[in-house]
Amino acid sequence: MATADGPIRVQVSDDDTGLVWSAEEYHRLRTRHRVVGALVGGLPGFRQQDSVHGLPARLSPEEVTLALHRGWVTLYVARDAVAAAATAAERAPPPPAAKRPTVANKGWGVKPKGGFHNQKRLKTTKSLASDADAGWERVLNTSFVEIPLRAPSDAPDDADAGPDASSPEWSYPRTDAQRRRFAVFSDLHARGLTMTAGVKFGSDYLAYPGEPMAYHACFTVKVCDGDERMRARELSAASRMSHAARKNLVLATPTPTPTPAAAGGGGEAGDDAPPRVMKVSYVTVTPDIEQSKGGRVERGG
Repeated sequence: MATADGPIRVQVSDDDTGLVWSAEEYHRLRTRHRVVGALVGGLPGFRQQDSVHGLPARLSPEEVTLALHRGWVTLYVARDAVAAAATAAERAPPPPAAKRPTVANKGWGVKPKGGFHNQKRLKTTKSLASDADAGWERVLNTSFVEIPLRAPSDAPDDADAGPDASSPEWSYPRTDAQRRRFAVFSDLHARGLTMTAGVKFGSDYLAYPGEPMAYHACFTVKVCDGDERMRARELSAASRMSHAARKNLVLATPTPTPTPAAAGGGGEAGDDAPPRVMKVSYVTVTPDIEQSKGGRVERGG
């Protein structure tokens, strides 16, 4: 179980996202480290709505990478209960075959004894009870899937979590586009901004000056490739979407900076190693009119 000052446990998945299941850990991650994520779970008391969500909190690949590099979190992979049950079922011996109850063979023409109907009803009841017992035996000999009723972070110790809960290897970012996104996210976070996803406003990120529950986003951030040209209509569409929501559009362009070994040209390691340091340049696109609440006044030339 994670302590109040220990690393936050994040469950990772195949799509490079992370899940935080503990309310205390998510509160610490959001208030101390300004990593917001998104709540994706349902609320038990309000199941017929989709406007308010609860735990777990899903972290984006950039948030997981940033928190991992800063030493705030530790990663784990939850065990697959279905696969474990299937493996146990393959190793378990086959259940014994149920025996059918034997019925006495009575010949034709035999005169029944007194109380025939009562005896027949009693035999039928015994036969049904025997079939029921055989059915329960078949059910008890069947393999079941264990459903965890607690969060993996609530395990008493690491031994209870199993060998599959070991710390996995985190390979994000892998492509140039992912490196650019993480470089922008990490640089703006280091400048004191709180970053969230900006899909709702047609951008890559939203930048807040503080807690998103207390402030509106002041910037929509679009990550650009320095070697790629942007059409005028794309710039116009992005800026119009941002300005209509009373935000400024920021175009962020990361540029790879060679490492000292690569710049010196000495050694094969420096020549083959990709540059890990990226310098980010920013261009802010502001509207032509003042976005004040009291009124819009045109700016002087």
